[in-house]
Amino acid sequence: MKQAKLVHIAVRSAEPRSLADFYKSAFGLKEVLSNRRAVDLWDGYLFLAINPPSANGPMGLNHFGFVVDDVDSLRPVLNRAGASKIEARPAGRSFTDWRVHDPEGNPIDLSSRGYDTIPEERLQKQSDDQAMNAVRRLVILSQNPEQLARFYTQAFGMEAVKTSAHKVILTDGTMQLVLLNLGSNPVSGLYCYGLAANDRADETLQRLRDSRLAAAWESDWVDEGKQQVHFRDPEKNLVTLFGMN
Repeated sequence: MKQAKLVHIAVRSAEPRSLADFYKSAFGLKEVLSNRRAVDLWDGYLFLAINPPSANGPMGLNHFGFVVDDVDSLRPVLNRAGASKIEARPAGRSFTDWRVHDPEGNPIDLSSRGYDTIPEERLQKQSDDQAMNAVRRLVILSQNPEQLARFYTQAFGMEAVKTSAHKVILTDGTMQLVLLNLGSNPVSGLYCYGLAANDRADETLQRLRDSRLAAAWESDWVDEGKQQVHFRDPEKNLVTLFGMN
């Protein structure tokens, strides 16, 4: 089975343009698609879709998505792995063809075409991309991370690189999917996403301070020899800047 690629994270926002401008100025993400309702940002691998409110979906971190070879051939694999609600999405969307839910109800978009609606010239890397903080982590809370990890390895070919009693770290080779049991917090579901620190981390932290966003330091969930900074963006979505020395 060919490994799927986690290339899409979507956020529901009250003010998509304003929130997109924050991520562009604070972290250097590149705007590649926009209309009067939504803005798509790109870091060279992952697309962060900032969408307007929906009548039937929660605000904030809303869903994520994989590019796969063929959705139809994947359907029996998804069923065996324990997926639910495999259904086609309305035509005309920038990424998704199908929506599925994992065994704990987390919504996942599936696409075999990727972002083919975005002109190729907009996806060219620029000389200043090394200053970008790329989105490289998605965190899901689960009461049973090992059981949920089996779904992602069976359905999407993700590789488990670290397993403990309360945490499983999966990867598609680029993105990290962190399945986490916080113990004292019984809530399950999509929790946060993380941006990777680079050699200009001090400048990034200063931009956060300039935005008057409170930040808290904790041990990194994946690399326990490093630290991560927790903060909430202007719409109170939890975000981490990880890999800090």
